[in-house]
Order: sequence, then structure tokens, then C-alpha cells
Amino acid sequence: MTSNWTKLSRAWVRDFLPSATTPTEEIQKAIQRTLPLLSEDPTSVPFVCRYRSDLIDPLTTKQVHQLSEYIQKHDSLSTLRNKILDHLQQNNGDNSSTISRAETSISKTELDDIYAPFKPPSKGSLEDRIQKEHPGLVAKVDKLWSNWRSEDADNKLLNQLKPMDKAVIVLANRIAADVDVMDALMGYYTRQCRVQVKQASSVDSKKKTKGNAKMPSKSSSSFETYYDYSNKVSSLRDHQVLAIRRGVDQKQLKFSFDIDDDRVDRIIQQAAFSKKQNHQLYRDARKDAWTRLLRKRCSARLWKDVSKRAEERSIHVFCDNLHKALLAPPATMKNQKAILALDPGFNAGIKCSVLSDTGEVISLDTVKFLGNARDAGKKKIMSLLKSVNDVSDNPLIPIVLGNGHGTRETRELLKEAALEGNIETEVHLVTEAGASVWSVTEMANEEFPNEAPAAIAAVSIGRRFLNPLNELVKIPPKSLGLGMYQHDLSEKVLDEKLNLTSIDAVAEVGVDVNSCSIAILGKVPSLTSSLCSKIMKARPLKSRNELLKVSGFGPKTFQNCAAFVRVSGGKEPLDATLVHPESYDLARWLLKKLQWKLSDASSIKIISNEKQKDEWKAVAMKASGTFQVSQDRVLTVIDHLYFSITSPDPRLRKETKEVEMTTIGSASGCSSLPSHASTIEKLRESKLPLRNIVATVRNVVDFGAFVDFGLENDGLLHRTKTGNLPLGSLLVGQEIGIDILGVARTDKISVGLSGLDLPADSIDSKRPVKSDAKKPPVKRQRRGK
Repeated sequence: MTSNWTKLSRAWVRDFLPSATTPTEEIQKAIQRTLPLLSEDPTSVPFVCRYRSDLIDPLTTKQVHQLSEYIQKHDSLSTLRNKILDHLQQNNGDNSSTISRAETSISKTELDDIYAPFKPPSKGSLEDRIQKEHPGLVAKVDKLWSNWRSEDADNKLLNQLKPMDKAVIVLANRIAADVDVMDALMGYYTRQCRVQVKQASSVDSKKKTKGNAKMPSKSSSSFETYYDYSNKVSSLRDHQVLAIRRGVDQKQLKFSFDIDDDRVDRIIQQAAFSKKQNHQLYRDARKDAWTRLLRKRCSARLWKDVSKRAEERSIHVFCDNLHKALLAPPATMKNQKAILALDPGFNAGIKCSVLSDTGEVISLDTVKFLGNARDAGKKKIMSLLKSVNDVSDNPLIPIVLGNGHGTRETRELLKEAALEGNIETEVHLVTEAGASVWSVTEMANEEFPNEAPAAIAAVSIGRRFLNPLNELVKIPPKSLGLGMYQHDLSEKVLDEKLNLTSIDAVAEVGVDVNSCSIAILGKVPSLTSSLCSKIMKARPLKSRNELLKVSGFGPKTFQNCAAFVRVSGGKEPLDATLVHPESYDLARWLLKKLQWKLSDASSIKIISNEKQKDEWKAVAMKASGTFQVSQDRVLTVIDHLYFSITSPDPRLRKETKEVEMTTIGSASGCSSLPSHASTIEKLRESKLPLRNIVATVRNVVDFGAFVDFGLENDGLLHRTKTGNLPLGSLLVGQEIGIDILGVARTDKISVGLSGLDLPADSIDSKRPVKSDAKKPPVKRQRRGK
């Protein structure tokens, strides 16, 4: 098995090189060490990343997940792989490189290419009929093909191939099935092929029948950029690929590939024949292989590969946004014992919930404010604000407002009520995506059996402000509005990746096993729904070791999950720390040696980083010999003890907090959208740019971020309008300051960071890029003429 790990690590290492500065050999050895840790249980990734960091270094968590996927893909292809290896080992000749390729491949397409020469013709196919009608011809072509690398063509055998047109078909099949030919063609396609995108003829005909009286619909106009578009496939951005694919699926667009047939013929000749083999049979076979088989196959594969890459990137962005949303810092309550959470509405009223600082529901209410009910609604809001004020020591009342329909009107009502009641408030805008989904779940019904789903959505809005992780894990990730083109992605793959992201987030923070909800317990690594139910029944647990008494809880499950569940106030103080039970003896020794106390952060002396590192290394060296573990493993345990004492919640550490804005992009001094720009139509008529508006980051993608500032449509903060601020530093849910720069006729809104003083953006005046082809050179006269 060790030899297999070596082969796989050597074959896969090129996909794991983060930069040119990281030595290939170092990454390859890390992969080789990590593969055995993941082979038995794919759910062990969080455990491996945190408690075997000395073995996986320098691989990142994402790379370890990728390696786990590679193992699963490799294992799923074992049947096809074994069939191919049987054929290759029976075949004479030097095929060691092909065998190695088959042994390490994780692509079914690649294995199909390798298997193609051994695959018998399907019943009723052209070759099957030729074999029946002209016995012996296929064997003669195969004999010729088996010597295809010979410098001299066998002219005698060539003359025996009758009828020639049938021989051409058989030889074309052999060319099309050759893995070297396919590799060469796909290399050309990937590097040089251009895609031509046009408006679908069905769209043209519809417009002609309707005339020019009506504006094009938004669904049609959203693809206008690609109505006459050309680019190299290798230059297409992922969101462009997904947009073109959606346009084609909706019959708004059509596309084709520009191929140089002469170039293709030369590529096939170089890959399949020697230079001297230029007989008419070969020329005809090359042409037939290309026109009948390879053109369509290569085009389909290229688009499939490009689409797959775009899907993977889109899923990565979705998961990254989900990870940021789940690990957003919990609210910092400054002697504020309660909050008022509001779910805006019109006819149904504003759903209100007063919550304690721990998320317990104090009261639920509905406020009607339309028409004659406005004064009564204002008084009820004042009453709710006072009820929050009565239980808090801080006069500043936190209000959590959902960002849906009616947000602006609710904000105005709040402002009036606070002013009349002389109440100081701070409003936090929170995405309400998924709140209605949670309100109809069985979990919500169990907690609020006597309340209608619409009445309790405000509870979810408030709780996600207090502790995003605890609340958002209850909601299906796809309902949170954090991704792009999610309906065009593989539902199964997306669900799996989002679930792994949720598990990683919960593992980073950890859960209190005796007080957490079953929803968050279900995201602890390796815990199944059945085990979660049994743990809930067995609570309260007095130690981590009591998990082993739960029916169905084995040693491997315990190893993978034990350190991510905490038991506070139990017999063993280390049960409430980041330290894994396997390292408790070492941890106790380290606490004594370093003179640290788990309950006293002041016991850790504040010294310079360099001096601290030297001290820890000296201790690790001694502990390594005493406990027979690596020094890196000892340093990992020291890290876990240090953070358990100083800052056990990673969400509250400096490096994970949202970037502090300077004057550029800061929400300080910014205000909500004014009433004269409260709708898309009014905003379009307003004088732009409209500066210093408070917005909330909804989504971060490769080309920018989508921000919510109170309208139905989000604004696009393009990466070119963020100044020196890196896009990756923005967190989902973070409040920033923006300038509204432009509104397109398709209702797309362009924004920039406040403080950059960017000019108004005339979106509709921008023409789509039709081609990246170079312009013909301008002829210049020589000097002196």
C-alpha cells in the first residue's frame, strides 16, 4: 500500500502546488503522509487538519479536502481501472507510462480514452457491419495500425485493403480511439480554440414579430453582452461560461467553436503517424476520423471541461461565502440584556421579537402601520423599545432589522418612534434570507407550536445577529443567497460541499455538548443523525469519555469528534479546551512546565513573539523525548492550550475579525438611502453619484461583491471600484460605506466604496466586448517617403 501512496502522491502533486516557491518534493511528501490518514474515513478531515498538522504541513485545509475527494474519485473508478490494467498487462509492448497513468487517474473520461482501443465495436455499428460484410479486412487494418510507428509503410499490405472506403472507416476508428491523438487535440483545443457566441435565431424571430414597441425583457437583455461575442476559450472567466451556458439552455444564445481544420490534420498526423506515412489511405482516414468522430467529441469534451471548471469555482465561491457567514463574530453586547428583532412587512405587518442576549424569546408581536394604523403602530414600537430598555443597563437599544420588502418604511417608523420616545437606538441590518425557510421546519414548530410560521421569522433574524453560527446551521445553505448560478450547478455536489463547509466551521469553533442544539451537534465531524439523537438523550455528559458509552459510538468516531465537543464544569478541566483527549497527559505536563493555569489568562506572561517561540521550542524538545511524539506535535498542543486560555472562540480573535475600514469604505458617517431615492425608478432619476450610503455585504464573488443598501436589487461593487481594499477581506454581513454610481435600464446598480469619490457610472453606454481579436496593423510610411 505504501508504494501506491507514493505513486499517487507523485501523480497528483502538480494539482497541489500553491506557488512556485514551494518545493515540489516537499508537497509530494506531505501528500504521501496525508493519504493514509484519509483513506479509511473521509469525515476525518477536520481531525487530521487540526491534530495531525505536523504530518500534513504545508498542505492547507482546502487542499486536504481536495485530497480526500481525489481518494474517493480514485476508489469509485476501481472496476474500470482493473479492467483496463488487465488489457494493458496482456498487451505486448512498452506501455508502462500508460499503466502508470491508468493506476493514478481520477478521471473517468481519461480512463475511457485509455480503454477505447480495447473496447469492442457496438452491435450494428459501421465497423460491426464491415466485419460481417468483409471478413479479414479489420484484421488487416489492425495489423497495419499495430506497426503505425514504422518509418516505412507496408505498401504490400496497403494494396490488400479492399474495399478502400471501408478500410478508411476502420482506420479512422483506430485514430479516433488513440489516446495520444485525443491528448494532442485536447491540448490544441484548450490553448487555441475560440468560442463564437451569437443571439439565438428564436430570439431574433420573437423580436421581429413583436416589433419595436416594447423594450426587451430583462431575461433577454441579461444576455445582451453575449449576442455577438468571441474569445479564446482559455480566456473565458468562470462567470462568463456559466452565463453563456444558461443563455444556451434558455434558448437565448447559441455558440460554436472556431477550428482550423488544416492545423487539426497536422496534429493528428504528428500524433498518429510517422512523417513518411502519407498514403492517400492515411489522409482519408485522418479526415474521416476528424469530421465523423473527433470534431464533435472534442468540442463536447472541451465545453464539458470548461463548464466543470466554472462550476467548481462557483461552488468554491459559494462555500467561501458560507464559511465567512458562519464564522462571522457574534454580537458584542455592552450591558445590553435584550434586543428587538424585526421582520419588515406591509399588509401582514412588521413581525417583532424581543430576545434575550442568549437568544431566548421574551415576547412576540405584530405591528400594523399602514394608513390610519400608523400612530398605533408607532406607539407599539415605542412600547417594545421600552421593554428592551427596562431589562438592559445600557440605554442604547440594539435593533436587528431584516433586509426585505418594507425595510426602508420600517426604518422610518423606528426613527419616528425613537424620536418621540426619546430612546437611543442602533440599527443593524441583517439578511433575512432563509428565515422563512426555517420558520416552517419541524425544529421551529417544536419550539413554537402555537405560532404561525410568519410570526417567528423575526426570531431567526435576531438570533443570527447574536450568534450567526448557531442560527445559520439550522437553515439549508442554498436558502441563504450566498452563491451565484447555484440553480445551474450539480445539486448533489453543491449540497455535499456546503455540508462539509458547515462541518469545518463548527469544528473551528466547537460546541458545548450539554447545551447546543441538535442542529449544530449534527455538524460535528463524524456524528450521524442517529448518534446525535442518542447524545441528546444521554445529556448531561460529565466528560468527553462518556461519549464512548453512547450506543454505536466507536473509537474511530471518538477520535474524529471528541475534541470538537466541549464539556464545561466536568471532572476533567481539559474537556473544555481545544486539546484532544489523546494528548491530555502531555497537556498536563506542559501546563506544569509553562506554569499556565486553564482558568487564568494572566498566568501567561506577555513576551515578544520571538522569545515566546524560543521558549516553546525548548519545552517542545524536552517533551518530545519524554512522550515519544514529534516536536511539531508538541507545539500544536501548546498552541491549543494557549488559545484555550486566552481566546477559545476563533471568531473573536483579531485575525478573523472583519477588516477595519479607514475613511475608504467605512460605514461611519454614512446614512441609509434617502426617501427621494427609495425605489429603483426614483434612484434612476436622482442625481448620481449618491454618496455615503450604508450597505451590507451580501455576497463576495471573483469579480466583486454584491451589497444590500435597502432596495429590492443589490448593487454590484466591482473589484475595480474598491481602491486598495482586497475583495477577500470583505465578510458576508459586514457593514460598509458606498457611493451609488449608476443604474442601468436592466435595473443593475453600480456602486463604489465611499471615500474614493468615483464619478457617476454610465452603465448603459458601455458596449459589450465583441471580440478579443487583434486589430489589423496600421500601415505606416517609412521616413523620408
